[in-house]
Amino acid sequence: MKLFNYRKFYDKDSLRINDLGNNPIKFFKKWFKEAEKVDGIIEPNAMTISTILKNRPSSRVVLLKEIKDRSLVFFTNYNSKKGEALSDNPNICASFYWAPLERQVIFKGVASKTDENYSDTYFKSRPLESQAAAIISRQSQVIESYEELLNRYNNFLNKNKNLSLKRPNHWGGIEINIKEIEFWQGRENRLHNRIICHLKENKWEIQILSP
Repeated sequence: MKLFNYRKFYDKDSLRINDLGNNPIKFFKKWFKEAEKVDGIIEPNAMTISTILKNRPSSRVVLLKEIKDRSLVFFTNYNSKKGEALSDNPNICASFYWAPLERQVIFKGVASKTDENYSDTYFKSRPLESQAAAIISRQSQVIESYEELLNRYNNFLNKNKNLSLKRPNHWGGIEINIKEIEFWQGRENRLHNRIICHLKENKWEIQILSP
């Protein structure tokens, strides 16, 4: 199936290096808030993370839960494939693509587990049903059927619905310590605006990239 004739004309906005100032994280927050206001963007915090395990790359979508001064945070099962990959190789890439705004942001950095108190705090903020799912799920493992998973989930909920659940040790936060950010704004005739930001000696080096 050839897709040669797929064409999209980008003309929503432009991006200049001066727009970023000297703090690309602050600029990312600005873009993020703009994405939050667009009806066509259902989950502006949905980001694709890419990891490498045994020289094999893998990508999947997770939800961003906090933007810090120099890092991004999401939560996951540490025994999952992404958890296994990050334990073996902590280098990680995270990207956002907000199609209605014709914008993309790519982060590269090094991942580490958040401290246990931080993970506990977020776990307690989740609905009981989501807490239960995190506890019973053997993420990335083969299961006999979806019905078996639902039965295990429902049985656990029935036994624990009146209890305060404890965060399992295999579940918690991952913090991406940012080393590089690239901003992309779609432009006419594929002459897109691209700006790359490298963190060097605690300062941001910001440059324009050719599309």
